[in-house]
Amino acid sequence: MNNHKNQKTNNQFFYQNFSLVFLLNLILCFFISKNYAQSLIVGIPSADVVHKNHIEFTHETQTNFWEKKDIKWNSFNFVTLGLGANSEVTFSANNLNNDNSKDLALGLGVKKIFPFLKKYEKWEFKWTIGGNVLSFANRFDVGHWAYSHLSMRLPKSQTRFTGGISHGTAQVFGYKSLLINDQIITTPYEPWSMIAGIEQPITKNVSIIADWYSGTHSLGMLIPAVQVNWKNNIFIVGYKIPNDPNDYNALVLEWMLDIPLKKKKTPHE
Repeated sequence: MNNHKNQKTNNQFFYQNFSLVFLLNLILCFFISKNYAQSLIVGIPSADVVHKNHIEFTHETQTNFWEKKDIKWNSFNFVTLGLGANSEVTFSANNLNNDNSKDLALGLGVKKIFPFLKKYEKWEFKWTIGGNVLSFANRFDVGHWAYSHLSMRLPKSQTRFTGGISHGTAQVFGYKSLLINDQIITTPYEPWSMIAGIEQPITKNVSIIADWYSGTHSLGMLIPAVQVNWKNNIFIVGYKIPNDPNDYNALVLEWMLDIPLKKKKTPHE
């Protein structure tokens, strides 16, 4: 009976918060002007950074709303400030969800991009490195996430390929449960993972994208998606395909909003 009540409460929490977030997104869409770079592909860091003196707000929802008896909703939220010199700083709130957000993790991170082989400028060869320091919101338990990847773009098709490695702690990758001597033991994931991504523009404002983490941790998944750029908004609709067969498939909705902090001066100003 209590489990049924808890599930009903979780479902109500999902519908209320999911609706509120996307209502706010739609309202903010009316205060927009241009296309800008994005800090993520879907779930992995992209080979771009937010422009200097710009703030990018990102919200990602993952939900299996069609499973009415066991609706799951999880979200990842970022506020990213462009610093210039191919670098950015990010404030994050991961695992805000309808499971009482018991593993909500707050973080501070940086990302830096190093272009190389510049004589082949059209190929956009880049080396990206980054890292985050995180702690659970309801308990002081500090962890980390670090990553590095290489990327390149095919000049004719504009296809960009990204591949690299990632390492982190439970604040990002969650926990695993093991059955030992008839007892369930929960231990934190601290995995090394391969990361990969592909971005294929179809038109000026529409792209087919996908990214992937190896492993069976909470980020171990493939997400193919469609991306639509509209002024300084980016909308992504994708589908989560987990590596772990015991994990749940989910619809992925992501929204990014880039806001310039400084107005560009016109020649008459």
